[in-house]
Formats: sequence, C-alpha cells, structure tokens
Amino acid sequence: MFEQIQIQKEIFGEGENLLRCGSAMAMPKDIRALYGKAQCVYLDPPFMTGEKYMRRRPYGEKGWRTGTPSCRYPAYNDQFTEEKEYLRLLRRLVGAAKNLLSETGVFYLHLDWRMSAQARIMCDKVFGKDRFLNEIIWGYESGGRSKRHFSRKHDVILLYAKSQKYLFDLTKVPLPRGEVRRNHMARGMDETGRAYSYITSNGKEYRYYDDEPVYPGDVWTDIGFLQQRDPERTGYATQKPLKLLERLLLPVTRPGDLVVDLCCGSGTALEAAQRIGCRFAGMDVNPEAIAITLARLKPENLTVICPCGKEKAELLAEEDPESGRFLMKGLAEENAGFPAKATPADNLESWDFGRIENGVFRAEKSFRRSFRYPELTMSLRAEPGKIRAIMTTDAAGIRRAYKR
Repeated sequence: MFEQIQIQKEIFGEGENLLRCGSAMAMPKDIRALYGKAQCVYLDPPFMTGEKYMRRRPYGEKGWRTGTPSCRYPAYNDQFTEEKEYLRLLRRLVGAAKNLLSETGVFYLHLDWRMSAQARIMCDKVFGKDRFLNEIIWGYESGGRSKRHFSRKHDVILLYAKSQKYLFDLTKVPLPRGEVRRNHMARGMDETGRAYSYITSNGKEYRYYDDEPVYPGDVWTDIGFLQQRDPERTGYATQKPLKLLERLLLPVTRPGDLVVDLCCGSGTALEAAQRIGCRFAGMDVNPEAIAITLARLKPENLTVICPCGKEKAELLAEEDPESGRFLMKGLAEENAGFPAKATPADNLESWDFGRIENGVFRAEKSFRRSFRYPELTMSLRAEPGKIRAIMTTDAAGIRRAYKR
C-alpha cells in the first residue's frame, strides 16, 4: 500500500519555527538567515568529557508506561583529539551566537568545570569584557562521589549581552520567600495576620513578608538533575530540566521573541521556548537528536529539515472499508536493528499523516508516545485512499517517509 521514499523537509502548519539537522562548522543558510533576529541564544555544547554517550529508549506502550523494556543506542560523541579541536568548534558556535543576536539579545553558554575558564576568556574576546553579565552556578546532588577531591557537583552558565540595550526582567522568575528565618531576623505578624521577618536599623524597621517573592541570585541549588523515571526524560544523555531553561529564558525574552539553540540535543531549550510563547530555531548535527526533539514539541507551526533514515522498514497499514477506518499496524524492518522481542507496533514511536508537495511532507495530524501518553493511536476514521503519505519515527529514533 505504501512505499518508502526520501524526504528532506517536513512542515507542520505555517512552519515558522525551525528544527534543523546541520553542523556549526558549515552553518546552514536557513540558520544564517536568522542573523540579527534572535533575542536569546542558548548553547549547551559538548563539555569535552572524553566520553561516548548512550541514550536509553523505552519502546512500546509497556516501555513508555513503566520504563521497561528499553534499548540503548549511541547518543553523541564528546571525544576530541585535542583541546585545540574543541576550542575551534566552540569559537565557531560563540561567533555564530553573536551574529544571531539582536541588539537587545543575550547569550547563554552552558558548560562545566572542564572548559568554562577557557570559554570565559573566549567570550570576553568575542562579546567584550564589558558585555559579561553573570557566571551562574547550577549546583546539583546527583551521580557518584569522589574521595580524592571535593565532588564536582555544578555546571557553569555564562551570560553575555550583545549591547547595552539588552533585555532583562528579574521579576519574571519570582521564588517563594517561605517561613525560613534569615540572618537571625526576628519574626512578626501584622494586623492583617501576614507573617514576616524583620530587622531594625538606625531606628527603622525593615519587613520581609513571607508571601512576597524573592528573586534568584547567581547560585542555583533548588533545581535538581532529572531522575530516571521523571516524565521529562527522553533517554538522551545529559538532558537538562525544563525548570532550568525556563528560569534562564523568562527574564530575557518576551512572548513572540526568537530563541535559538545551535546544539539542541534532546530539545529542552526549544520546548521551554515553546511553553513560554517564544518562537524558536534549533539545530543539531545528530539526526536522532532532531527526532527526539521533535517528539517533545507541539507539532504545529514548525519546519523540520532532516534527512530520513536509509534503512528499509516495511510500513504495515491497511484500510477497512466496512468500518471506514485506517489501521496502523507498525513497522517491520528488513535489516536487524529493532529490539529482538519487539512487535511491529512496539517498533513505532510516532507517525504523522499528510501529503507531499514538491518533495516536502506537509503534516496534517501527528501521534506520539511519551511517558505521559504511552499509548499510540493506531486506528483512525478515514475515507478509503484519503491518507496519502506517512512519516514515522521508530524505536531507535530513525525517521522514515512513505507515500501511497
């Protein structure tokens, strides 16, 4: 009924946002077209850890519901032959970030202890020392503990402005003050019953009400690493929490502003941008990262530019004219690659149906598995022959296109 074809581009709705497979070392034209338009650029590049990272992917309804069964696949390579090679990539990314920013824009560079010192010197040269705003310390309590030195339990996020006109509104990220006694202040309650802490200086009383917000400084210890069973988890290595990215983006953007991530990985920054009403553009060199990011986003108003996988897989689907339903059965791969015990339905993680126009797949309806929604829609009411083209993502994160 359907034959597998190659598609480079998929469009949802008007396609104004962008998700693109590409390399910063050969910056794609559609990313360069955004130069001067971004309000915020966030970069979470490789950290030069020397590791090859894997990702853990559950498959099938049971896998997404309980976490098992699952398979492990390569995620990304953080191995560089020498520091010079890594810094060449980082310099390319930082330079592109500056080019992307508007005059009111800001830049975040997310690293850890390994290369943050060299990155600070590099960013001072690219943006200017006077454009440095913050070195944010994100502290967390996860992973193992060293007995040979103090455990390294923080990341460093550098914040730079494009110009003196930069946008920053700290009131967008209030934190609850709570009832914790601070700095040995006394406690009190006013005539309306509101509790507060207070201190008296030079005969004047200064009150700090419990129900009034406080605002974060540059050391954050209240946002933890994602746990293994967290609903946000995609299985992608080094995934950052949405709460962290929302705190970074909210003070420096307004609804409708453009957020760009040139190393989007699992797509946290792009999902955060979408949640707060910003436009977004994301890029990653890894096609599977693009597939994982796409699975997190609302499939609307989005252009995806990424080659389909070349591995053959038979699409199992049929129409039932009597009931007027289209039945999706899953994927049967010709070459070994899917988990051995998986059924064709388990092999299917998402599917879209739509039409192909001038070599572009235009999606009309999308269905996705996730920890929140592990069951995948497999039956649709549809007139015979109405569904003309289908795009799939399999359990390994490989996308394929089919036409009738």
